[in-house]
Amino acid sequence: MRLVLLTTTLLVFLSVASSTSAQTVPSPTGAPAPPPPAPPTFAVAGPWSFTGLANIDALDNAAGGITPATKVLSKFVIAAAYDGSNDDHPGWSALTSAQFTHGGHLSGNAVGDVQGLDNIEAIGALRLYEAWVARDFDGAKGFKVGLIDLNVDFDTQETGALFLNSSDGIGPELGHSGINGPSIYPTTALGITGYVRTGPGLTFRAGLFDGTAGTPYHPGAFAIRLSGKDGVLGIAQVEQRFNSGLRIEGGAWAYSAYFDAINRTDANGDPLRLQRSRGAYALIEAPLLKRGTDGERGLGGWIRVGVGDPEVQQISGYLGGGIVYTGPFERRPQDQIGFAINHAVVNAASLSDPLRPQHSSETAFELTYRYNATDWLAVQPDTQIVLHPAGKLPTAFVIGLRFSFTLTKSIAAKLRQAAK
Repeated sequence: MRLVLLTTTLLVFLSVASSTSAQTVPSPTGAPAPPPPAPPTFAVAGPWSFTGLANIDALDNAAGGITPATKVLSKFVIAAAYDGSNDDHPGWSALTSAQFTHGGHLSGNAVGDVQGLDNIEAIGALRLYEAWVARDFDGAKGFKVGLIDLNVDFDTQETGALFLNSSDGIGPELGHSGINGPSIYPTTALGITGYVRTGPGLTFRAGLFDGTAGTPYHPGAFAIRLSGKDGVLGIAQVEQRFNSGLRIEGGAWAYSAYFDAINRTDANGDPLRLQRSRGAYALIEAPLLKRGTDGERGLGGWIRVGVGDPEVQQISGYLGGGIVYTGPFERRPQDQIGFAINHAVVNAASLSDPLRPQHSSETAFELTYRYNATDWLAVQPDTQIVLHPAGKLPTAFVIGLRFSFTLTKSIAAKLRQAAK
């Protein structure tokens, strides 16, 4: 299996590099390496539209980490979106989505990394993921309430959306905070968010979320917990966008609940309970080189830095970034190739000095290419090298393929025809 995976990946890389065939999907416009566009709908019913997506990843830990292993991971998403402007309710919108995840634990059982080198890895389960209602007031302000993915509005690395490593979606010092993580994939929590635009391209956002997403001791189960012990997670962010495509973002977050200290104990030797877990982040991303008549091709890049709480968090610091070239071949304007680096500071209890945690680091390098074969299929060879997973394990070398499927109207029609 591992030999087949390695050989297939190499062949796909070679075929992608030599391909000059035209794509069947239209060329995008705007800055290089834009965020993924909204998926096409496969059905529309009045003000409701429906989308379906699937990712299937085959990854092989060829060397290092905990043990060599091959894993196949999958995520399937179905969503229904409501647009009030098509139903005499302008400004109102809603979304509900469900996800089914399946596959083994590549990071936990094979590589041992703490950042998460595959962003669809999760406990196998069928979950209600998002269910919210939003109100927008002429694009100047608005709010959203319900089950919300925090990462849609906060700490969003748009250029980094190409990559598989989880740290390119949300910073690990925030993504690994809390008892069961914040309200992000794979488990969301109840929350309310709002935004205000006070000037050209300037947006202020804030949100309050249940401090514990789902049920920590039953991660595969869907649950909405409302407990005083969970506390709340508060987050605020300011974002400035410029006409050139430059985007600057900064935010801060904090929990109100109590957490076990990493390096401090009471008289009985039990971890101290501290009412603290907080951090901040900043990001800058921009087009670096534009190609094509409308600048639809070219190079984009970003840098992100984040700090967490070393008293209670395993990951207390992060520095990362990368570059993405959109349209590396003139006749393939939507293909993307990218390289990213993610460096995390890992904390652990110190046996020699209880008052000072041991600081180590984990650094992941990722090279990937997204080949948009059709309007419904993308194939993405991916290679990652993880230096010192969890700050202590042998360097791991991971190679694999992602297959991304989008349910389109034509595919849906064929499925309906086949079902008759």
